[in-house]
Amino acid sequence: MEPAQLTLSDRIAIADASYGRDFGWHVLSVRDEPLATLTDPQFADMFWTAYIVTPLDGHAITQTEGFWHPGCHRIRNILYPDFVVDTFGHYDAETNRAAIRFDYIKLDFKWTDILRAPLWFLRHWFT
Repeated sequence: MEPAQLTLSDRIAIADASYGRDFGWHVLSVRDEPLATLTDPQFADMFWTAYIVTPLDGHAITQTEGFWHPGCHRIRNILYPDFVVDTFGHYDAETNRAAIRFDYIKLDFKWTDILRAPLWFLRHWFT
């Protein structure tokens, strides 16, 4: 699914949820099966978000530095599962958090959207 296929209210909800970060993510295997969830996003550094890693169905390997380094991973948004993004990151065993990049749903708003929801756009742009 492309973001343009979403309703305006869905795109606004995704933007309000830090472009999907607040909904959480599934870390996917090479067969697109969920291995772990990433929840409780916290901005760790410029362009990095740290998530708590919770393994699913005994995939404790997701809580190791070796799993996160050096490869890329595919993550799928929990609330909007049609959105899968490629990302990379590193794991901190002390905090049980993986800090990752490119963890967002890219949205495009058209100028007609501004006419349909002007107050949201004003609030969004000035905060």
